[in-house]
Amino acid sequence: MQIQRAAIALLLTLPVTQTLLASDLPTVSTTASRTPVAIEDTGSAISIIGRERIEASSATTVAELLRSIPGLHVNQQGSRGAVTQLRVRGAEANQVLVLIDGVEANDIAQGGEFNFAHLSAQQVQRIEVLRGPQSALWGSDALAGVVNIITRSDQAPGTKFDMHLEAGSFGATQAGFNVAAASDKGRIQLYANHQGTDGTNISTSGGEEDGYKNTTVAINGDYAVSDNLVFTGNVRRTSSNVEFDGTDFAVTGLPVDADNETEADQLYFRLGTTYVSLDGRLSQRLAFARTDTDNENDTGNPIADQTRSTLDQWQYQADLFLGQHTLSFVADHESIDYVQRGPVGFGDPNQDLDTKTLGPAVEYRFSGDLWDFSVSGRHESNDDFDDANTYRLTAAWQTPVEPVRLFAAYGRAVKNPTFTERFGFFKKLFIGNPDLEPEQSKGWELGLRFSDNEDRFRTSASYFETVLENEINGFVFDAVAGNFTAANIDGESNRAGFELESEWQVSEQFVLHGSYTYIDSTSENAAGRDTDEVRRPTHTTSLNGHYQWDKAGIYVGVDFNGEQTDVFFPPFPTPQQVVTLDSYTLLNIAGHYQLSEHVRLNARLENALNEDFEEVFGYETPGFTAHAGVKLTW
Repeated sequence: MQIQRAAIALLLTLPVTQTLLASDLPTVSTTASRTPVAIEDTGSAISIIGRERIEASSATTVAELLRSIPGLHVNQQGSRGAVTQLRVRGAEANQVLVLIDGVEANDIAQGGEFNFAHLSAQQVQRIEVLRGPQSALWGSDALAGVVNIITRSDQAPGTKFDMHLEAGSFGATQAGFNVAAASDKGRIQLYANHQGTDGTNISTSGGEEDGYKNTTVAINGDYAVSDNLVFTGNVRRTSSNVEFDGTDFAVTGLPVDADNETEADQLYFRLGTTYVSLDGRLSQRLAFARTDTDNENDTGNPIADQTRSTLDQWQYQADLFLGQHTLSFVADHESIDYVQRGPVGFGDPNQDLDTKTLGPAVEYRFSGDLWDFSVSGRHESNDDFDDANTYRLTAAWQTPVEPVRLFAAYGRAVKNPTFTERFGFFKKLFIGNPDLEPEQSKGWELGLRFSDNEDRFRTSASYFETVLENEINGFVFDAVAGNFTAANIDGESNRAGFELESEWQVSEQFVLHGSYTYIDSTSENAAGRDTDEVRRPTHTTSLNGHYQWDKAGIYVGVDFNGEQTDVFFPPFPTPQQVVTLDSYTLLNIAGHYQLSEHVRLNARLENALNEDFEEVFGYETPGFTAHAGVKLTW
C-alpha cells in the first residue's frame, strides 16, 4: 500500500502525468485534497469530465463542456473568442480558481478572472470541478471552487504522432498536431493548435463581423532519475486576436460596429521535482510556476490600452502517509507584478504595482472503512491586507444501505480585491478604489452519492448554502466624480441551491449523463432588500448521450438555461436598469467514423435548433453552425 501511495505521489508531481492516473482510476480526484482521494471518500461535491466524453462531443472549447456540470453557469459575450465567464454556485467569475497542469491560470491583469474563450478542448485529457469554499486548500482565488484542467500525456513507450484538420461555418478553421516520445525513464510531448473564424456580428445593429484567431503551443515532460526522484516540467503559450464592437454611449447604450481588437498572450510555466523516502511514507514536492499575461486593446486611440501581470509562485509540499492517516503541509509564496498603460487624458492610467503573499497550509485526512474526514487550514499573509485564516472540514459516511454514502462540508474562504478593482483607471468610465477590503465567505453543503453494485449507474445530489460578506460591487456610480468605481457592499450576499448529477452506462455502447441545478443568489441593495444577482439563471439542465458502434459513434447534448437578469447602462442621465434575458435550449450533435486504423472523420452541429439568445445583454450569439474534420494518427 505504501509503495502504491509513493507511486501516486510521483505521478502527481507533474499535473500532466495525472492523466495516467485519471484514465486508469476514473473515480480518483486530484483536486478535492492535496493528495489523491477516491471520489466516494470525499466530503465535497466534485464532477469529472474524462477524455472519452471530450472526444465524443468534439467540443471546440472547454467552456462548451462545462455547461454540462451542475452548479456552473457560462456567459459568453457574443461570438467565438469573445469574453467567456464562468460562475460557480452563483459566485462571481473571479471567485473560482482555474488550474492548467498545476499552474494558476487566472488573469490578474483582467480582474482576476480566467477567460475560457481561449482554452481549446483539443488537448484536454480530464476536467475536475470542485465546488464550495476551497481557500484552505488552494488559496484566495478559490472562494467558490476550483476548475482543474489536465492535458494529455501519452505514457506508452515509443513515439506517437497525430494531427487534425477542421473547417466550418463562418469561415472557421482549426489545425494542429501532437507528437509524443516516451521511454522507461522519461517522456516528452509537444502540442500545437491554431483556430480562427471570420466571426459573426455581435451587435444588434450593423453587419460587421468580429473575427477571431488563436494559436496555442505546449510542451510537457518528465524524467525519473531513480525510483524515488522525478523531475517534471510543462510550458504553455496562447496568443489570440479578437475583434470586438464599441458601445453607443450617446443614443442606445448598446454595442455598435467598430474596428476594435484585443491582442492577448498567456504564458504558463511550471518546473517541479518529487522525492519519495521512508519506504513511500514521505513524499516531498518542490515546484516553481509562472503565469505571465499581456492584454492590449486597440480602440483607435494613438496609444493602446495595456494591462500586464506576472505571478511567480514557489510551492513546497510534504505528505506523510501513516496507514489510514495522511498529513500534508504546504508552503506557498506568491509574488505579483501588475502594469497598466494607456493614454493620459482624464487622469493618468500609467502605473506599476506589486504585492507578495505567503500562505502556509496544513491538511489532515482520515480514511476508514465507514468514515472519511478531513480538516484543512491556511494562514495567508499579504503585503496589502490583514492576515486571513481560512479552513475547511469535510466528512463522508458509508450508510448501512451500502450503495448510499452521505457527505458534508463546512468552510471559510476569502478573495482579495483585484488590482483592477483597487487601482484600475479607464478614462472617464471607471476609477479604482484602493480602500477595498477582501471578500469573506462561509458555506456548508450536505449531499449523498449512490452507485449500483456493478457501478453502471452513479448519481450524486447536494444542497448548499453560502454567505458572502464584503462583496465587491464593481459598478458603483460615484455621483461626485461622475464615473463608476468599486465598493464593498454593506450587508450579506446569500447563495443557496441544489445540484443533481447522474451517469448511466445503459449498455457497453451507450452512456447517458445528466445534471440539474437550482440557484438562488441574492445580495442586499441600498434599501436593504434582497435582489437577484445578475447572470445567474435559477434553473439549468443538461442531458447528453454517446452511442458507440464498431467504427462509428454519435453524441447528442442538450443544455437548457433558464431566465436570468443582467444590467443595462443607458446613456446618461438615465439610471442603470435590470433587464431579463430569455431562457434558451442548445442542441449539439457530433459524430465520428473510424475510416481506417489511422484515419478518423468527425462532424458536429452546434446550436442545431438555431436558437436566438443572449447571455450578456445586447450581445448577439451565433446561430446554427456546422463543422467537419479529419484526424490522422501514427
